[in-house]
Amino acid sequence: MVNSYEIKAELLKELALEVGQVTPDLGIRAGVDSRHPIYRGKIVTSFASWDLLDLQRRREISKSIVHALEEFGGHAGIGRQSGGLTDAHTRAERRIAHFFGAESALLFGTRAQSVLTCITALCSEGWVVLGAALTTLPLADACALVGADFYEFDSDAALQALLERFQLSKRVLVFVESVSAVTGEITDVQATFSMLERCGAWGVVDESAALGIVGMRGAGSAEELPISPVLLARIVGLGLVAGVELAAIVCMNEFRELLLKRSRYLRIESPPPVTAVCGAHSALDLIEVSILQRKMISARGRLVEGAAREQGWSVLGGGEVPVMSVWFDSFKKAQLIQAALLQRSIFVEALAARSVRKTGAVLRLLLSNAHTQKEIESLIEGFAEVRKRLAADI
Repeated sequence: MVNSYEIKAELLKELALEVGQVTPDLGIRAGVDSRHPIYRGKIVTSFASWDLLDLQRRREISKSIVHALEEFGGHAGIGRQSGGLTDAHTRAERRIAHFFGAESALLFGTRAQSVLTCITALCSEGWVVLGAALTTLPLADACALVGADFYEFDSDAALQALLERFQLSKRVLVFVESVSAVTGEITDVQATFSMLERCGAWGVVDESAALGIVGMRGAGSAEELPISPVLLARIVGLGLVAGVELAAIVCMNEFRELLLKRSRYLRIESPPPVTAVCGAHSALDLIEVSILQRKMISARGRLVEGAAREQGWSVLGGGEVPVMSVWFDSFKKAQLIQAALLQRSIFVEALAARSVRKTGAVLRLLLSNAHTQKEIESLIEGFAEVRKRLAADI
């Protein structure tokens, strides 16, 4: 009979195999808003908030959430097929599908849940799933559940090599991030899907980090590549830009029906709360008309990227989007720069970044419309000063 001590011993063995970097608690606590947290009793300027368009405190969103709560009450915990869906869910699915130019949409509570459903309902042994090396999607986890093979790529050349290698496989499914949530790098979706078409692979595009900041309407690559013969679906997580915990798969009608019929849990799983659904609907209305805001944060992205490159930093992303990162060959170096910036009341997030060919870390910068010009200038000056002071260590 196995006892708890034996289980603990086995778990300790597994932990000993882990070499991942542990992110310490820096002592950052919530402040008056997401861009001004408290650090050691002092207000600091944070460049770690995804509220890029400054939408999360808009009254339109809060009003729709309050109205939904008054009309439908709290989350009832009822399955989709047992009365859990409301008219608000149906309207939101139509709105999201129309926003991205798709036939239909299917709502989920989280982006991770949408990915797990997509892979477990579609793939099986013999399938090959490819994803970007630094993706935040749980692709490897989902593939392990169904026995599909998962491989990472960190360049177009690596993706091309994998596609040619598995061209004769049963089916190849490629997940592409329109904008990397880790580095801010923009994917040339048209070129990537041309590659997929030549090799007969299917593709899924994650628009979560591009939502609101890429495209005239903020619909990401859906404006650049509205359709493709190998485009299976788009995944959209609204939690980043809108602060509403909701995700959706936008796709053709047939794929939606396949997910509903084949998924083992989706039909009995509770749909997302109606409060999140109504909040997301209002957020999309605001995103679509935020043309000036997109131009402003795009200009800030170019400004900060140009300044960082001139100072000698290894910059990823930036340019036309307000998401960028500075690459380091070790997590300790990233933490060193993070700590130095904190001494100047500037907070940027240090993230461990492992790819197929290299292991390192990034300092990710998220530039919001709500940041003042003085705060942007302080960020640029802070990086310049830290570069001079710690040049020997980086």
